[in-house]
Amino acid sequence: MLGRLVSDLQVGDDLPEVEYVASPFMIREYCHGVEETSERFVGAPDSGQLAMPTLVHIDKLRVLEQACPGGSGPVARLHYEYDAVYHRQIEAGARLRVSAQIEARSERGGRERLVIAFELRDAATGTLHTTYRDTTLLSYRPRG
Repeated sequence: MLGRLVSDLQVGDDLPEVEYVASPFMIREYCHGVEETSERFVGAPDSGQLAMPTLVHIDKLRVLEQACPGGSGPVARLHYEYDAVYHRQIEAGARLRVSAQIEARSERGGRERLVIAFELRDAATGTLHTTYRDTTLLSYRPRG
């Protein structure tokens, strides 16, 4: 555990790694939540099943929950933008490891921003599946 709150995180902080299995059920439930209906992701008999690329958002929540059990901070955080690069498909049943580091923290126009860089790898081989750079607004003070 690094800090009690997400708003406590500072540049250079390495967040705790999280390992999990991308189970068929988890992938299917995620698909239902985002209204994805492709058999490629929800699964079909004898066709295999892949994790949706945007499943990386769930990894962000897993890591932050481990690192900051107190939650966001004095105000709710807002997912602002992300950049993700998908290097390799993830098959259902894969054991994965996600790591993250605080890359930047700044304030512009009354908005405090926190940038977190994530890597999603195969837990056994270290093969890179996804790189993900997330920008979150920690606070917002309206102008005027």
